[in-house]
This record gives sequence, C-alpha cells and structure tokens, in this order.
Amino acid sequence: MKKKPDRLQSPEYQLLLRSFAEWLTLLNYSPLSIPSLTRAIRDFLYYQEATGKLSLEQLVATDANGFIALLQAKGIYSNGHINKQIQALKLLAKYMRETRRVNAGFNLERLEERRGKPVWLTQAEIRQLYEAVPDSILGIRDKAMLAVYYGCGLRLNEGVNLEVNDIDVMAGVLHVRKGKHYKERFVPIAEKNLEEIKLYIDYGRPQLLQDNKSNALFIDANKGRPIQRESLYVRIKQLVKKAKITRKAGTHTLRHSIATHLLQSGMKLERIQQFLGHADLDSTQIYTHLANETEINTSKWKFKNESL
Repeated sequence: MKKKPDRLQSPEYQLLLRSFAEWLTLLNYSPLSIPSLTRAIRDFLYYQEATGKLSLEQLVATDANGFIALLQAKGIYSNGHINKQIQALKLLAKYMRETRRVNAGFNLERLEERRGKPVWLTQAEIRQLYEAVPDSILGIRDKAMLAVYYGCGLRLNEGVNLEVNDIDVMAGVLHVRKGKHYKERFVPIAEKNLEEIKLYIDYGRPQLLQDNKSNALFIDANKGRPIQRESLYVRIKQLVKKAKITRKAGTHTLRHSIATHLLQSGMKLERIQQFLGHADLDSTQIYTHLANETEINTSKWKFKNESL
C-alpha cells in the first residue's frame, strides 16, 4: 500500500468516518478510545481507496481480511495493535448493519497475544509507597488514591471517572459505572481503605475543592477542579519515585499488586475476577504463577460487604 494521502478522497468515506465517530459517542464510548477506533477505520478506508474501491457498494467481507493480512505482512505491528484494528472493524460492520448502509459482516479472528508476567509490588514496597505520602491535605488525597488503585484494584480511567456518590460508605462498596467495555460493577472496600477514602471526602476534598463545585471524587492540587488522567498518573509515579521503588510502576502496577496479594492470601480466583471486573477467567489467571510464593498476612483484607 502506498503512502497514505492527507485525507480520504471519497466523500462517502469522509461522511462514514464522521458518522461512525458520532455513533461511538452515542454509545457512550470513552473519549480516549473513540479517536483510536476512528483512526483504525480511517486506515482501512485508505486501504480501500488504494485498491480502487471508493464506494461502500464495492465493499466485500474479504476486504477486511486483506487489510489485516497487509498489517501482519509489514511485520512492524504487535498482535495487540492488530487486535485493536480487528475490534474497530467489527464495530464498523455492526454500525453499517444497524444503519443499513451495508449488510456485511467481517469474518475476523483475534490474534493470540503473548503476555509476560505482570509487574507487581511486594507488601514491603506497598508500605514504602504509603510512607512516601506527605503529611498534608494533598497527602490525604494521595492515600485515598492508593486506596482506590491498590485497595480496590481499579483501572486508571475507572478511578479518574469516580464521583463522590459512587462511594457508599455505609455499605462499604465502590460503584464503577464505566468499567472496561462499559460494564458496571460494585467493588467492596476493605476497612482501612474505607477510612482513608472517608477522611478524604469529609476533610481533604472540601479544602482542595475551595469554592468550586464538582461531583468528581479526585480534585487537582490548588486548582479546585477534577484531576485529569495524566495528572493522576504522574502523581502516582512521583510517589513511586519518592518511595525509592526501583522498578517501573504506575496505577496498573497497583492493580496487579492487589490481585497478586489477594491470591496469595487465599482468595479464590473467581472472586478476584469479579473484584477486578475481568470479562473472563483467562485474564485473571495471569496471577496464578505467584500462588505458591510467600504467604502474607490475611487479616487486613476485611471487607464490610462480603458479597464479592
């Protein structure tokens, strides 16, 4: 395939790309995922134009297979990247069927992805992380962040999107309204973590909020507005550096860590699957290689709600 032009030639394809993005927005897809999905479809439409097909009437199911085969032949894309292209193409097929543009489906199979062992922190390193938190209003917020990302095992976007009303202090649960693939779940909060979150909501958050109004749980330092995804991620990285933890660690490392520690404490894999919000057990089984390592103290994993 030749070098991509600056823009699609076909007005029909230009309209399709815009309407596809609007459809994703109506389906409440994340603002972070919509650009990548539309880029994948744009690349496919570039491929169609390069093969002389400038209209949807010329589209056949095998066009998608040809596009994926071309990506594989280049040898520069990971299976994970190609799987994202496949996901986008399947969404496009669904969109075109629903809008009756083309009654075609793509027969595409996801590629196998090789996964390495997840990076996780030991109990000692987690203690170092908590000890690195400053004794200040900002520190109260930081401990609440650790309670959410380590204690509750949330993904980065899940924590950023939390609102105050998502925390049920009486029941001791956290409501994830927009998890991966837009699935909701309720996560039990261990007693110590619940104390940290409650202290932040009652005392730390009002001071950070200043005179502003917001429903967001986490508020930016000295700005009184919801913290941005990048700022929250950077803050966790700063704490890791301050704690003198040498391995690379971020919010997802904390998620891996809680999963590993819960597994070591004897929690069943199926319960950890529910806790993390994994769609299938295969995703959770990456932690089983640690099952027979050093036992940890299980007394801290006391949930007010035991329905997990």
